[in-house]
Amino acid sequence: MIYLLIFRVAGSLTNFITGVNQQGGFSYSNNYDVEFSFGSNTTELTSRLKNYGIDFSQSAEVNSGGILKLLCDEAQLPNVQAGTGQITGRYLGEGLVNYPHTKIYNDFQLGWMGDANLLPLKFLNLWYGYIFQEYKSTEAATLPSKSTGASLSTLKAAASGETVERSIRLNYPEKYLCNLSITKTDRNKDAVNGRAPITYTMIDAYPYSIDAVPMSYGASQIMKITANFYYAKHVVSYNDISGFKSGKRR
Repeated sequence: MIYLLIFRVAGSLTNFITGVNQQGGFSYSNNYDVEFSFGSNTTELTSRLKNYGIDFSQSAEVNSGGILKLLCDEAQLPNVQAGTGQITGRYLGEGLVNYPHTKIYNDFQLGWMGDANLLPLKFLNLWYGYIFQEYKSTEAATLPSKSTGASLSTLKAAASGETVERSIRLNYPEKYLCNLSITKTDRNKDAVNGRAPITYTMIDAYPYSIDAVPMSYGASQIMKITANFYYAKHVVSYNDISGFKSGKRR
């Protein structure tokens, strides 16, 4: 009886390993790809980002958009949730029954490691600042000061000249929304991200909050920049990477 039990356990474990291998092995959480896609209506926003050294175009000598992808060390595949209502009295003796009526798209979060130039924080602040554009009393748009290689004292002096007397006007949504794709990737023999089983594309996404960035004396550690995003809806694309079709190896 003991030998039969051992045989069954060993057989089940073998089947489990074989089944997982047929699906390409296990998936690990530290391999993914994040892509921002700004449309033709966001030309003014992308021009502003480019003016401050953040360029998503492939023609850029150093694609800072690609650097932002590499620095993104935390992402989430969005959850799925249904709004529900309740009905009672359908049948004699039946209690409350929940039924779905609305698809709910919740927010999601992205986190970046901070490089010395704080590229992710500049990107998020410029994007957020474009949504809530500020204007001076002369109706001229207020833009962040920009310098190259400035000293600490010069940078602080540039910031000290700003006043609170500024009005805020919101831009139209189509001018700042983007499509944001998060793809789960895994390693294969060709590349560390050679397999991509699923992609979530968040349509009309924008950052609604940027979390505080803590700093303190003590042990050195990489700064963390985190932002939260809303979006209208998401679509999902599937890709079979298992190498099997109809039970047969391709």
